[in-house]
This record gives sequence, structure tokens and C-alpha cells, in this order.
Amino acid sequence: MAGDLTSKIEHYALGQGIDVFGITSAEPFIRNGEVIDPKELLADARSIVVTGFFMKEDDPVLPVPPDRPRGRFSSAYNVGAFTAMQAYYFNTLRRFLEEEGFKAVLNNKYRIPDKLAAVRAGLGRYGKNSVILTEKFGSCVMFVTVVTDAPLEPAALPMEGDTCGTCDLCLRSCPTNAFPAPYKINRRLCITNWLWGKFIPAALREKQENRLFGCGECVRVCPKNRKLKPRRCYPVPLENVEDCPELIPLAAADAEHYKKVFARFPLRAGVNALRGNVIIALGNTANDSAVEPLSQTLQHSKPQIRAYSAWALGRIGGTGARWHLLHAKSSETEPSVLEEIEFALRSSA
Repeated sequence: MAGDLTSKIEHYALGQGIDVFGITSAEPFIRNGEVIDPKELLADARSIVVTGFFMKEDDPVLPVPPDRPRGRFSSAYNVGAFTAMQAYYFNTLRRFLEEEGFKAVLNNKYRIPDKLAAVRAGLGRYGKNSVILTEKFGSCVMFVTVVTDAPLEPAALPMEGDTCGTCDLCLRSCPTNAFPAPYKINRRLCITNWLWGKFIPAALREKQENRLFGCGECVRVCPKNRKLKPRRCYPVPLENVEDCPELIPLAAADAEHYKKVFARFPLRAGVNALRGNVIIALGNTANDSAVEPLSQTLQHSKPQIRAYSAWALGRIGGTGARWHLLHAKSSETEPSVLEEIEFALRSSA
């Protein structure tokens, strides 16, 4: 029965436009010494369905007027495709499984490690940048993992072994040197990781450049990805959002404006995480037109936003920026923000 059901769901999924498909068991995963049990998501879990969609993007090329700086997203993935494709993949699998009398639960909060599940399901191997390389789509794949009580037949063996040879382009491309060794990543230095809202130390902020969400440099340079053509057609409508939004209007904008500008996937990080990324990007553009909106965010209720605003004003410099920094210094009570203001005043002197 397991073999017949497995063949049936795979045939159905691939026929509905799912790009890669695999099965693994609902046995626990071990990641960094932590045991992760799929039964936390579904008490009677028996199988895990791992699917993935290809979403390679062109690098957007837009003219940038000096007084209208723009931000950018990952150089490897289409952020406007993720939420719609994740929903389509999950609903496709759920519809099949429920019609067969089984349950399906999406790994929406990523409790199950998607990459480990993908390897165990036979979909790919780890590249030296700790991203999964698939045979057909390289590492330009985003995974959708579903836990079910269906008795499916898992992949016979996980894909193992070296797939990169002597190539280390991904390691050398990292703006922050986040790879201490092949197959090892220091997540505290990973731009993609910190753009979800983690506090970014001043010494690293320049490395962000004008990125707003995601990095993808290590994926972009991979020879296995460079030969792939960007995806043009999707089975669902994508979100109609800008590839390179203007930064200045975003700095002090309200949440409703962010919802109009950003796709739903980056919005999962939260508006203030994205606002912080915008402010750092503005500091890196060093544009005088940003002084006024940054003077507003320098009064924000969140200390991290005020700290970033002080840093950005220090990067821009000039009489106006210094006046706002001195004014903020006279009323600021948060020690970490005061430290940023002092640093900004010194650097803009």
C-alpha cells in the first residue's frame, strides 16, 4: 500500500507543476545536538513530504537617480514568489492527502529543518555554502515541507558525498566572510540571517550595502546556478511588488505603506526589522535627502531603530545631520542609543 500511495502522490504532485518531490520518514532529526521530532507538529506523523520550487531571478537593473536611492532584495530568489508558491504547493499536497483520508500539516514555522529533510528525502546534497544543491535546479530552490500521517515510502538512501569538487566560489563571494570552512557557516555573520531583525553591529553594517532582505551572493556565483535560465512562468499569480523600492519614503512610513511595498515573505520579519534594514541601507547610500526622514526615525519608540538612525546620520554627515544628532543626545536615555549617537558625532566631525 505504501508503495502504491507514494507513486500516486508523486505522480499527482509532479502533474500539478511541483518541481521537485521527495519522501522521508517522520523519524526525529538531530541538528547541532538538538533532537527535533516531527510529532511535535502532528502527533501521529508517519511521513514527511519534501517538495521544492525553482525560483531563479534576474538581477534587476534600474537607473538610480542620485536623490532617489533604492534598495534591493536577494540576488538569487524572487521574494514576491515565495508565499504564493508555498501556499500552492501545500494546498496541492493537502488536497490529495485529505481526499485519501490522511492529514497534512505545513512546516510553516520551520520547526523541522527543511534542508536536512531535503537531503534525507534524496532531493540534493549540501554545497560548500551550506545550501542544498539539487541535480536539476542547482540551489535556486525553496523547500516546502509537509508532515502527514500517510504511510508513504521514504527515499531508499539520502544523497551523500561531495558535489562541489575543488570549487569554492561561494565561499569567496561572501561579503562578510561568513564561511569559516567549507560546509560551515557562522550565522552571526550571514547577511540573510541578520536581515530578519537581529541587531547588526556597527562594524558590519557597511557590508549590508543597500540590501533590504536576503543576500544570495553565494548562490548567485555558483556555477551550477549560473547556467540556469531565470524562471519566467509560475503556476500561480505572483505578488505585484517592486524589485528595488525607493528607500527615502520607507524610512518613516507607517505599516500600511510597508504592506504595499514589500512582498508577504519579507514582511514575516516584521515592519520594524525591515525599517531597520532600510535605515542602514540609507546610511550606506550616504544621501543628503535622507537626513529629514532619519531625523524622524531617530525619535522612534524602538531603541534599535534609533540606534540605526544615529549611525546612518553619522554616515551622511553634514550640518543638518549633526544638529539632529546633538538634539537627540540631549533627550536620549537608552545607553546603547547614546553610544551610537556619540559614535555618529565622532565619525561625522
